[in-house]
Amino acid sequence: MKKTLRNIIIQYSSDKKYFSMNELKEYLKSKNYKYSDAAIKKYLKQLIQEKEIYSAGRSFYSKIPNELKLETESIEPIIEKMDRKFPLLKYSLWSTEQLKMAFHHTQNKFFTFIYSEIDSLIYIRDYLSTSMESVILNPTKNETEKIVFNLRNTIILRANIIHNLSENKIAPIEKILIDLYIESQRLDFIDESEYKKIFEYYIENYRINLSQLLDYAERRKILTKIKYYLRKYTNPTFN
Repeated sequence: MKKTLRNIIIQYSSDKKYFSMNELKEYLKSKNYKYSDAAIKKYLKQLIQEKEIYSAGRSFYSKIPNELKLETESIEPIIEKMDRKFPLLKYSLWSTEQLKMAFHHTQNKFFTFIYSEIDSLIYIRDYLSTSMESVILNPTKNETEKIVFNLRNTIILRANIIHNLSENKIAPIEKILIDLYIESQRLDFIDESEYKKIFEYYIENYRINLSQLLDYAERRKILTKIKYYLRKYTNPTFN
């Protein structure tokens, strides 16, 4: 294979699920290849257009073609209720039922999380409680031990986290993976080994926007933990 920059990038990325612009530049430097940033960006853009590689967020790239489309059937009834009662309210919602194919152990109960303005949570609770059996406002781990959860589904209400991922009514997987870690620590409904399996499943089988994932992890103060998981299950290195 001729040693053009295009072919060098193809060869470099061939065994990598993910890589960053900085990693590629370090690799080129280690091999004594001298290319400008403009040239590197030009060929990365070209290879994305040719579907040799794919964008995985700002300055991240991937060889994984598959984008994730989470099922929403399990949360649509709640969204319909919320939109009917609170048509102007901003909120973000996801459910562990959307992730059931990634769980190592079969789940017989699920948790739906709704994040919204803190002042609106009590009204959401009062409204949803009229038709849902178990709607809980901002529980702590100690409080959840005293609560008899609905065997099928429990709705947990939390204050919204200010971030661009929170602007999506149906939370994307990048937000869910971070929230799931936080909530599993708070509520102890899955252990860390189960979380690792879920994280590994999505990061290895679907193309995740790493820049958004890391940015939201930093916002929620678990950046070090998420970087550890990324190093464990993928290729990128971080400063």
